[in-house]
Amino acid sequence: MALSKNEKVKIVEEVKEVASSASSLVISDARGLKVSELTEIRTKANQSGIHIQVIKNSLAKLAFEGTDFGCSDEVLTGPSLFAFSFDEPGAAAKLLKSYAKNFDDLEIKALVVEGQLLDGGQIDILAKLPSRDEAYGLIANVLQAPVSKFATLLNEVPSKLARVLTAVRDSKEASA
Repeated sequence: MALSKNEKVKIVEEVKEVASSASSLVISDARGLKVSELTEIRTKANQSGIHIQVIKNSLAKLAFEGTDFGCSDEVLTGPSLFAFSFDEPGAAAKLLKSYAKNFDDLEIKALVVEGQLLDGGQIDILAKLPSRDEAYGLIANVLQAPVSKFATLLNEVPSKLARVLTAVRDSKEASA
């Protein structure tokens, strides 16, 4: 079914709005995916705050003009499934990487992060990024380490003093 010009303009505007607020994009080949597989991916994506959409490549190229994702023109061939991450740049990459293992027909074509186009084979770069909560945990551990070492050091001073006093007492008692 052919889209009218107004429908195409509306799609381009909607995708441009999504792209302007997204932090990363994963582009995959949607050929061969069963409807049930695509539905499963979309359901999980919605639960994870990831926007997934199949968009005609010509419309995607128009929508991506002037955004960080404009560099993806060269990989937009064949049916494409676009997964946009917002708060966590690695969210869409993690999701599609996990489904690519289970669904042979899901092939990652490319990734776009901060205006840089990466090959689909480099998905681990993005997928291995820690989530926001994991990153906060890592920072907290780094900040906590000096404090705990200082507390241990403060605790050692009285302990050493007590051992020295005990040794002095024991030596005086032994000599007496």
